[in-house]
Amino acid sequence: MKRIALCLLSFAVSLRAGDQPVKSQTGATKYEIRVTDDPAAGPDAGYALTFVERATGRRLGTAVNGAACITPAAAVETITVVWHPSGDLVAFTDRATKHSTDLYLYSLRDGKPVRLNFQDYVQNALGRVDAVSTGLSCVSTPLPWIGDDIPVKLYFSVDRPESGRHFYETSVTLHVEHSPDVVPAARLVSVKPPVKTDG
Repeated sequence: MKRIALCLLSFAVSLRAGDQPVKSQTGATKYEIRVTDDPAAGPDAGYALTFVERATGRRLGTAVNGAACITPAAAVETITVVWHPSGDLVAFTDRATKHSTDLYLYSLRDGKPVRLNFQDYVQNALGRVDAVSTGLSCVSTPLPWIGDDIPVKLYFSVDRPESGRHFYETSVTLHVEHSPDVVPAARLVSVKPPVKTDG
């Protein structure tokens, strides 16, 4: 799966009028994510996902999409954002291809965006259906947080030479440690057995 190159930029400047906020599935927090077409993202980037402090409008850092396959306006409609009740953790998706999305977890403790890595749950799910790679589709959708757990709905396809394309769904749970006395960290908790669907 093609991964989006991410780069954190340490600057705080005012937002331009063209910046578009991405609606959160869990309401407003002290931070938000905006879709921008910032030239600082580079000539090959169609848009960037920028963390913004609501009270001041300052940009806190940007996760840059260097291989955009959709327009900024379309990105606003397709990106899913789910903030933790604390307002300091966020799960969001971004397009990897026209038919797939990748999931990202970030901590914004003290207004400093830090990406949280976790085990590859897609490979875990593939192993459960005797496959090693996804087909055309692989879509992750974060659901509202349950405490410090983030449930994720995973939909993917597998192409088999002997029987064609098959579609599966499963549920994934990730956990984030983020108490004040620890460095925020994410880990994979569970992947349920994938269930075959009609596509």
